[in-house]
Amino acid sequence: MTRPSAECRVKVQEYVRKHFPDMKGVKPSVSSRKHGDQMRHRFTFRKTLQSSDGGRFQQILHLTTDAGGEVLKVSVSR
Repeated sequence: MTRPSAECRVKVQEYVRKHFPDMKGVKPSVSSRKHGDQMRHRFTFRKTLQSSDGGRFQQILHLTTDAGGEVLKVSVSR
């Protein structure tokens, strides 16, 4: 299975740092698969955050990219 290139990982980290600062420093799990004739990578970031009322919840961020690191889809829980 093909793993994401270093360039792809850097682009994802920059995107996360810019759009989701709470996820900064989180190491993602990565899965890769072919979609048609192109490779797609799905990065999953998980972090437990604290809400304004003092409760805790787990936020999950999924980023789907092409082989070059271009973000194709973003999904965030809560």
